[in-house]
Amino acid sequence: MTTRGRERPSAGVKSSEPARLVSIPGYLIRRSQAVHNSLWGELVPGDLTGPQYAVLSVLAAFPQSDQQRVVRLASLDRSSGADVVARLVRKAWIERSRSPEDARRYLLTLTQAASIALSSITPRVKAVQDALLAPLRASRRAAFVTELAAVARVAAGELRGAPQDAFPVLELAVPGHLIRCAQQVHTAYWAEIMDGRLTGPQYAVLHVVGRWPGINQRRLGELAALDSSTTTDIVNRLAGRGWITREKDPADGRGRILTLTRDALASLKGIHPKVELVQQRLLEPLRPRERTEFLRDLARVAFEGNPPEAAS
Repeated sequence: MTTRGRERPSAGVKSSEPARLVSIPGYLIRRSQAVHNSLWGELVPGDLTGPQYAVLSVLAAFPQSDQQRVVRLASLDRSSGADVVARLVRKAWIERSRSPEDARRYLLTLTQAASIALSSITPRVKAVQDALLAPLRASRRAAFVTELAAVARVAAGELRGAPQDAFPVLELAVPGHLIRCAQQVHTAYWAEIMDGRLTGPQYAVLHVVGRWPGINQRRLGELAALDSSTTTDIVNRLAGRGWITREKDPADGRGRILTLTRDALASLKGIHPKVELVQQRLLEPLRPRERTEFLRDLARVAFEGNPPEAAS
C-alpha cells in the first residue's frame, strides 16, 4: 500500500486527534533506522558498527582532524564518540598523536590496517545503502536523499571533504547516516516541545494502544517499531504512571492485553497538537510538495516497500 503524507497544517492549527502513524515522520525515521540496522547486521561482516564506519569516513575525508571535530561530523555525542574512537584505536585502525599547536588535543589518522579493512567493508556498506533505497523508484532516490539531508539539517557539502585514495569509503552523506542525523534532530525538537513529559517511543505505544484497545504486547511492539525489551520497559513505565492497564491475554497465558486509562486519554488530547508541532518543525526545510513526496518515500523505506494498513 502506498501511503501519502499529509500537507503541513497552517500555522496555529491545533488538533486533538492523533495523526496516522504512517504520516508521522519521526516514527517513520525511527522505523527506517531499524531497517538500516537490520540490513547492516545482515550485509556487513564482523563487528563494525555504523557509527564506527562514520568515524572512519570522517577521517578519510578530513585527515588529521581532532577528536572533537570527528565526533561532531560523525553526529555522535561526546561520550559515545569517545567510545567509538577508543574501539577503533584498539583495532589499530586509528592512530592518535598530540597536536603540535596544542598538546592537550589529539589528532586522529587512519592506519594501513584500516585501508586494508575498508577495501572489503565499503562495498558491503554500499550494498546496505542500495538495499535501503531499493523500495523507491530509481528516479526518486537522489531527490529523496537530498530531502533527507535537509530534514537532517546537513548543509550541502558539509560532510564532503577530499577523501584519500588509500582509504576507500562512502561519503557521509549517504541515507543510512542521514537517517541517524534526522532522528537526532527529531529527538531534540521532541525534547524541547514536550518539555520532558513524554518520549517519542512512549507516544508511539500510547498511539497504538489507543487505536487498538485490547492489543497484546507483542503486536504492540511490532506496530510501534520497538523491540520486546523496550516495549516491556515503556509499558511498565506507563502502567506505573496510571496511563495503561494490563490484563492477562485469554489466548496466551503469559501475554498481556493493554488498554488506555481515562487519564491517558485526557492527557493525549493536549499532547497530539504538540506532536504535530514537532513534525512541522522537523519538515520546515521542505516545501509542501516536497513534504508529500518525502513522507511517501520515507514510508516505503521504513516498511521496505509495503506500509501495512494496520500502521495507519
